[in-house]
Amino acid sequence: MTAADLRLDYFQIYEVGTKVAAGDVLVRGQFDSRRVKMHLLVLDHFATPVSKNGEPIHDRHAHFAWYSGVQPPEPKRAVRVQNQFGTFRICIASGQGLLVPTQKIEEGSQYPDALDHYKVYRLVEVDIVQKTRANLRDQFGPSRVRLLAPLYFAVPVEKRHDTKEFTVQNDRAHLLLFATNTLDVEETTKVNIWNQFDKRKSIDVLRGVMLAVPGVKKDWKLA
Repeated sequence: MTAADLRLDYFQIYEVGTKVAAGDVLVRGQFDSRRVKMHLLVLDHFATPVSKNGEPIHDRHAHFAWYSGVQPPEPKRAVRVQNQFGTFRICIASGQGLLVPTQKIEEGSQYPDALDHYKVYRLVEVDIVQKTRANLRDQFGPSRVRLLAPLYFAVPVEKRHDTKEFTVQNDRAHLLLFATNTLDVEETTKVNIWNQFDKRKSIDVLRGVMLAVPGVKKDWKLA
């Protein structure tokens, strides 16, 4: 179950200097019976595609800007997720943000048209996870990380913003976000990004804090 198999990369997630990003979107994913309004508050994380243990990157243009947000409460759901590190039983609460496909503006870069939007759910329960190490390499260099507890689960969603609609292109692939040991960037790195919310916004990439691991959702039920 590699990035190529799922058509979705591993992503190293970095904290960035927080940017205000007020706005409302309507999203609908596999857990939703109807569209749900999410109010986006800040852009506080940036995700880069990363090679894990020497595996090739599926799409080097694929990046996410992570906008934290709020929405109406949702019921708890028990979910079983499978990825390269095993099978995980998790319990998710309400959505807390949106991963938005984003272009990192640099020579030769492209907007990642094949990348979906992902609604991010906070985990409230998870099985005990055996700690694992992984060798990573992304645009900021190599690193060796310890995977700690999963913190979030992200599912592909349809999104509407103003009058523009975005459909789900790859409904099989999901992301389980693990905390890692903190990896400081050697020097604060400025990155220019472009997406539907921000046109050529400059962000400061500070430190790596999570690894998003692609996998599949095996089943779920109300908890």
